[in-house]
Amino acid sequence: MIERISGKLITKSPTFLVVDCHGLGFGISVSVNTSQALEQCRPGNDLHLHTYLHVREDTLQLFGFAEPAEKEVFQELISISGVGPKLAIAILSGITVDELKAAIVHGDVPMLTKIPGVGKKTAQRLILELKEKIQKHEEIEQTVALSYGSEQHRIKLNEAVAALISLGYKQRDARTAVNKIVQRSGDDLPIEEIVKLALKEM
Repeated sequence: MIERISGKLITKSPTFLVVDCHGLGFGISVSVNTSQALEQCRPGNDLHLHTYLHVREDTLQLFGFAEPAEKEVFQELISISGVGPKLAIAILSGITVDELKAAIVHGDVPMLTKIPGVGKKTAQRLILELKEKIQKHEEIEQTVALSYGSEQHRIKLNEAVAALISLGYKQRDARTAVNKIVQRSGDDLPIEEIVKLALKEM
């Protein structure tokens, strides 16, 4: 499997790139979001993409992603019955990864049906198939983020989360808010200040 490509950009359109890699020109389908992330990349510039090779009986199609998170969501999407690579790229072109995850977790069918090519039944299928997976993945990421570092670091952040839980917030929401504050401001703040800032994120 081709997991990653580094080379020089030859041509670029909103959803298709040609990349020269040691004399071979790879045609790579991309989402509009990835294309926009590469907005400053011009023909002749170096380019790095995470990739997925889709294999069918009659064709091989290479898809590229600026960020690993987009590739992960793409793979989750095409694992759903009735959602092929073309529709998956259309979905990732019509909404950001974070917006898509939020819409699925909150069961926001109207938001999903605003994406070209996504009808009500497809939106409901996305929610049914992916909601639990996304929630579990997000919880793991938050736990890892809050567990990283020294014991003193972990204690401080977990105390901040506990304080928010005591105020009636769900553990997942509390961890998300604290993680945002720590990423933005660092963990040198007193617990009280972390909690105060986290409350504004809730």
